[in-house]
Amino acid sequence: MRKHHNRLYYSQYTNKSKFKMPWANMLYPTTDENLQAYIDGKQFNSWTKTEQWKNISDVVRLAKFILNNRNKIKFRIQQKHSFFYSNSDTAKKLQEEFKDDFVGQTVVEPKLTKADKNTIGCVRLPHGKYRYQVHLKNDAHKYLTDEQRQGLFEFLDLNVNNCLVTSKYVLDYLEGKFPHCYHGYFYVKNEKFLSPVYMLAQKAIYKVIRYKRIKNGSNQKTTKR
Repeated sequence: MRKHHNRLYYSQYTNKSKFKMPWANMLYPTTDENLQAYIDGKQFNSWTKTEQWKNISDVVRLAKFILNNRNKIKFRIQQKHSFFYSNSDTAKKLQEEFKDDFVGQTVVEPKLTKADKNTIGCVRLPHGKYRYQVHLKNDAHKYLTDEQRQGLFEFLDLNVNNCLVTSKYVLDYLEGKFPHCYHGYFYVKNEKFLSPVYMLAQKAIYKVIRYKRIKNGSNQKTTKR
């Protein structure tokens, strides 16, 4: 699952359910074909020490649940815990199906359901203060003259407290150390600093992500009793 965690949580799904499933990583890669192979019993031979895992039936049940609800959930399977993002109804079904493995859930009010695709809700702004993430095109160097590149670098350098370049490759390009810039992004604090960036490098900008802060008070956490 490569989508931004906050976008999944605040802009698309309302429930984040946590389970203790150290055996779930047996399902990797979680493609439909691989999951179906587990359901059909064709993948167990690849695990020579299955006795160290929980009953194989639980692995099959999880494979079936993911396949049957693929369009309703997103998930992260880690070494010890697995996290599922879904709506309330699907979360209840999941928690009932794996009640012995359920650890807890966090429910958030879907305040950004009508937000555009370039708006991401988050409890904490990136690096604590930046509201905008400016993404450059894959071949940004083709759209900026040396003067424009230098002008953008000088602006960002002059406003180091309000702009942040975290990518070494973007910084090397802006400083003139490398002639090409194939992708990357940087942060600006607010619209006051975003407007000059547009004026200096609009042709090289692919998209701008806006982060909208959601107060902690909107979160409701529950744990297994």
